[in-house]
Amino acid sequence: MFNKIIIFTSLKKRIIPIVVIIAMMMSLTPILAVKADSNYTHLIGNSTVKKPSVGGALQILNKNNTSTLCDKNGEPIQLRGMSTHGLQWFPGIINNNAFAALSNDWNANVIRLAMYVAEDGYATNPSVEQNVINGINYAIANDMYVIVDWHVLNPGDPNASIYSGAQNFFNKIASLYPNCKNIIYELCNEPNNIGQGVSDDAAGWAKVKSYATPIINSLRNSGNKNLVIVGDPFWSQRPDLAADNPINDSNTAYSVHFYSGTNPVSDVDTNRDNAMSNVRYALNHGVAVFATEWGTSLATGTTGPYLEKADAWLDFLNANNISWCNFSICNKDEKAAALNSSASLDPGSDHVWSDSELTTSGQYVRARIKGIYYNTPVDPTPSKPSAPTDFSSGFWDFNDGTTQGFGINADSPITAVTVENSNNALKLSGLNTNGSNDLSEGNFWANVRLSADIWGKSINIYGDTKLTMDVIAQTPTNVSIAAIPQSNSNGWANPTRAISVSTNNFVRQADGTYKATLTISTDDSPNLKTIASDSSDSTVINMILFVGSSSDSISLDNIKFSK
Repeated sequence: MFNKIIIFTSLKKRIIPIVVIIAMMMSLTPILAVKADSNYTHLIGNSTVKKPSVGGALQILNKNNTSTLCDKNGEPIQLRGMSTHGLQWFPGIINNNAFAALSNDWNANVIRLAMYVAEDGYATNPSVEQNVINGINYAIANDMYVIVDWHVLNPGDPNASIYSGAQNFFNKIASLYPNCKNIIYELCNEPNNIGQGVSDDAAGWAKVKSYATPIINSLRNSGNKNLVIVGDPFWSQRPDLAADNPINDSNTAYSVHFYSGTNPVSDVDTNRDNAMSNVRYALNHGVAVFATEWGTSLATGTTGPYLEKADAWLDFLNANNISWCNFSICNKDEKAAALNSSASLDPGSDHVWSDSELTTSGQYVRARIKGIYYNTPVDPTPSKPSAPTDFSSGFWDFNDGTTQGFGINADSPITAVTVENSNNALKLSGLNTNGSNDLSEGNFWANVRLSADIWGKSINIYGDTKLTMDVIAQTPTNVSIAAIPQSNSNGWANPTRAISVSTNNFVRQADGTYKATLTISTDDSPNLKTIASDSSDSTVINMILFVGSSSDSISLDNIKFSK
C-alpha cells in the first residue's frame, strides 16, 4: 500500500518560503489519511462523467479503433451510478429524495431500474411498471440517465413465454418518452442456462440475438435512437459471443456483469472462462460494452466487500471508458447493498444518506462514482434486531473454515459419509458409494441425514418464503435435498418432498467446478412455513438436511433464507 503524494513542480517566486512549506504540508495532510488508491491510475477524477443536460443523447462512435460511448458532440462520456434491486421488493427507493441524493451528493449520472419479470415481478404483478415510470420521471427531474432494465433471470432464455410482454413493454415506454435523451433500454438482464435457458456458447447468443433484434427494430422504426444494451449468456459474462455475431444496429452495446469477490481480473483477451478477458475480446473486436451490474461481494451478494479487487475492475473499466452501475441501492441485509438494513430508502429532504447509514460497500461506491479518494470507512450502524445475525452474512456460508455445526445426524440411516469444510464450503464425500443416492421426491428418508446440532447460533427468518443453497460439483450431476429448519418451538415437521437439481441445472464456474442453486419453498418444507410465520419464535437454531446424490462427492454453500 502506497500513499499518493502531490508534488508541486513550480512555485511563484513571490511566495514567502515558509508559506510554501505550510501550504505543502496542508496539501499532504488529507491524502495521507486515505486508503491507497495509488496502485491504480484511473480511480480518481470524473471528467468524462457528464449529466444529460451536458451530454445529451448518447451514441456509440469509433474512437482509437474502439467502439466508445459518446455524448451529443461526439466526445467520450462515461456513466457511473447505481442499480436498484428488484422493484417488486424495494419499491420504496423510487422517491425524489433518493434520486436527488444519488445525483447531487453521489454525483451519479445514471440509475438503473431493475424491473424483474419473473420472481413475483412484472409478469404476475404488472403494477410494478408504474414504479419504472415513476423512476424515469425522477431520473429526468434530477438530471440522470436512466436504464430501463427488463430483468431476465429465471428462466434464463429471454424467449421464454413468461417474457412475452417485452415488445409491448418497450413500445409503451418508447411512446411515453419518444426519443428521450435520458433513457437507455436494457433488453435482457442476464441470459443463462437455468430453467431451459440459453447455453454458454454461440448457439445461446443466437437465441438472445433473435429475441433482441425485433425489439430494437421496433424502437428504431418508431424513431427512437436511444442507446440499447443487450445481455449475453452466462449471466452477462460473455460479450465476446456478441462481438463474434453482433446485432445490426449502430447504437447497441452489450453488457458485462461481475462481482469482485467472484470474478478475477485478466490481462488477456483469450480466456473464455473470465469475464474481464471476454470484455477485452469484445472491445478488440469492435463492439461497445456497458457494465450494467456489478457488486463488491460474491455473486450471491454475500461476504466481502472485496474492495481491492473492485479497484482493479473499476480501474480497468474507467481506463477503457466503460460505463457502470453498482448493484444495489437498497437496504437488504447483504454485503452488496449500499444501505444498512436499518437505513431508510428515503434519505429525507436534505438529500443525503449519512456515512452511518451506508454500508462499507455504499461508502466505497459513493467515492468511486465521485472519483475521489476512498477514506477509511465509518463503522455502519448495527442491523435492526430482526435481521439475520449468523456469522458475517446471515446464513451458513462456511467462510470461517469450519462446518458451522453440520455433521451426521444421530438418527441418520447412513453414517459413512464424510462431512468437512473444503474451500469454504460444506463438502460431503462417499454419498453414492454408501447408498445416499435416492433422487425421488418422497424417499429422502433413505439418504444421509445432516444436522447443525452444535452450531450454537441462530437466524431470524420471520417473513421469509424460501431456503436456497448452492450445490457445487466437479461435473454436472443429480442431487436431491429435503430440509427441516428447527426452532425452539417448532422442532419437527416432515418435509413434503425433496427438491432436485439435475445435470442441466449446473453452470461451469471460473475455477472449473460446476454450480447449481437449489430452492426449497414453504410448500416443500412445512416447518419453514411455520417458523417464518411465528411472530413469537421465528428463530432457526438448527437445520436438518436429507441429501442424495448420483455423485460420490458434492459441496453445499450459502445455505440461506430469503423472501
